[in-house]
Amino acid sequence: MKVTAEKLPKSLLALQIELDQEQVEKGLDRAARRLSQKYNIPGFRKGKAPRFIVENYFGRPALIEEASEDLINKAFKAALEQENITPVGRANLDQNDVHFDAPPFSFRVTVPVEPTTTLADYRSIRVPYTPGEVTEAMLDEAMSSRRERHVVLREPDEARPAQQGDQLTVQIESFLDGEPLEERDEGAEVPETNVVLDPGRLLPGLFDGLLGIAPGEEREIVAHMPADHENEKVRDRDVTFKVALKRIQERLLPEWDELPVLEETEGTLDELREQTRGELAATMRSNQEREVLDTYLKQLVEQTEYDIPDALIEQEADELLHQRGHELERYGITLEQMLQYRGQSHDDAVDELKPEAEERLKTTLALRQIVEAEGLSADDHEVSDEIDRLVDTYDEEQRERTRELLGGQLRGTVASGVIDRKLRARLFEIATGAAPQPAEAAEASTVVAEE
Repeated sequence: MKVTAEKLPKSLLALQIELDQEQVEKGLDRAARRLSQKYNIPGFRKGKAPRFIVENYFGRPALIEEASEDLINKAFKAALEQENITPVGRANLDQNDVHFDAPPFSFRVTVPVEPTTTLADYRSIRVPYTPGEVTEAMLDEAMSSRRERHVVLREPDEARPAQQGDQLTVQIESFLDGEPLEERDEGAEVPETNVVLDPGRLLPGLFDGLLGIAPGEEREIVAHMPADHENEKVRDRDVTFKVALKRIQERLLPEWDELPVLEETEGTLDELREQTRGELAATMRSNQEREVLDTYLKQLVEQTEYDIPDALIEQEADELLHQRGHELERYGITLEQMLQYRGQSHDDAVDELKPEAEERLKTTLALRQIVEAEGLSADDHEVSDEIDRLVDTYDEEQRERTRELLGGQLRGTVASGVIDRKLRARLFEIATGAAPQPAEAAEASTVVAEE
């Protein structure tokens, strides 16, 4: 059997497969037996007619047609083994290039294979980064948020108008040029909502208009919207609010020195403040690192060259769709229900996700090469330490079973997590210009592994 391979765009291989005469004859023999078993041939029991009789009875074209699928399947499988080719998707037979009626017996098939990636000079990509600083204003706001978690609501001792600091239960409608801004079914009651009467939490005009309102009272309040309001329709415009007050509650905040106990932390208020500063700093750094990495990866993908088969992109899109289906299951919604609600078929939804799937696939392929180039790995000691860390996050009664799973069938997943964390740290160093040179990085990895 002769196989000629031609490289096509999008990681496709075109295989021109030419069969030996012996292969074809064996295929025709098998086809003749199948035909003789399926049909009555005069003078012979089923399955007993010799091939030349079957060929004379049905005609050579019918025998070739019966043999074609079997010949193609067997020859294609043999060609893959012979050429050491691993498809990553379904092969496509060129129906116009199948020739079994006369030598040379051949057919042509295109096969999607592993994508090729020409990685960009990833170590030259830089992303501006200035470490953020936790300001006193940010810290004050975070401490106030901690205190707000322990607010107590109570009814006023006597009926009175609304005062600054109160929580108001209101029915509120908003209008722009006399037209409602929120859609609501005809006849539906205006829903109730809670607002805190504080100038920092309400629009200035709305805050001023609600001061002194009494339960059962209705007011129309005009407030001017800021020029950067999230709703473009109302930016720098006057909006009319129709407000009906249903209930007033006083908000009682704990004393500051009570906060450490309420937050279930040991130490003083100053120590809690410093703890909060550390948490804010960690969150800020995490967010900044994520932004740096997102920017870095975008540039990496743009500068890297790819040759990816469409079949692989479709598989990735299908996986994305089913991942979202699993997320919906937590809310009692099936993937089929979501597609029905959107008026989409499964194929339509997959097509819609292909651009996102392609970007995800490109990122994965580039990162895979960087892991190899940087010599990143996870040894047994690191994996065991990560298992210990993960197990500690579970309740006591779940830890033994969790350790068995993580140390057994999920150990590879844990190792991947360790490598991923190393990779993110290394990419941040590269993006900010702080990464060691490749030789230094490999030496450092070797030292860690030996320890």
